[in-house]
Amino acid sequence: MAKLDLTQYGITGSTVIAHNPSYEFLFEEETKAGLTGFDKGQNTELNAVNVKTGIYTGRSPKDKYIVDDAQSHNKVWWTTEEYKNDNHPMSEEVWAKVKDIAIKELCNKQLYVVDAFCGANEATRLAVRFIVEVAWQAHFVTNMFIRPTEEELAAFEPDFIVYNALGFFFEQLLVRGIVNNLSHAGNTVLA
Repeated sequence: MAKLDLTQYGITGSTVIAHNPSYEFLFEEETKAGLTGFDKGQNTELNAVNVKTGIYTGRSPKDKYIVDDAQSHNKVWWTTEEYKNDNHPMSEEVWAKVKDIAIKELCNKQLYVVDAFCGANEATRLAVRFIVEVAWQAHFVTNMFIRPTEEELAAFEPDFIVYNALGFFFEQLLVRGIVNNLSHAGNTVLA
C-alpha cells in the first residue's frame, strides 16, 4: 500500500506511526515506557491492556449528535419531548466547526490509522477509516470492527472517516452547544 496522505482530510504536519498495524505492534506502542495519562496502557495479570481514563469511563450514549440535514432528517428517530431518545440533532454549521476543531487537533501529531468494515454483509457493509491519536484507540477499533483482507486493503476506499481527537477541549465544545467532552458527532454524508 502506498504511503497514506492525510492532507486529503485536511490533516497537515502529521506523521502516520502505523497504517493498519498489527495487535502486537499496538500492544508495544500502548504499553511502552514513558507514556502518561490517557496515552498509557497497562498490561493486566490476564494479559489484557487496561487504560485509566479517569472520569471518562465506558461510553456516553446520551451524548450522540447527528447532523440534521436532507439525508438524515426523515431517517433518524430524533429525540422529542414526547419520545425521548439519545439522537440529538446538530446543525450542519455546528458540524463543520466541530469537524474543523478535530482536524486541527490531529495536525502536527503522530497518528495511527485503521481501515475496517462495519457490518459483515459485503453488500451492505461500510468501509470506515479511523484516524486516532493513541495506540489503545487503534487497538480498540481493530478489535471491534472487521479487518479487511490484504486484497481488500489494496483497493480500500472509505465510506466514512472517523476523526478521533482525544485532545479536544471541553470549552471548545461548550461554545458550540455540546454539553459533554465525551460527545460523539456524526454526519451521515458519506466520505
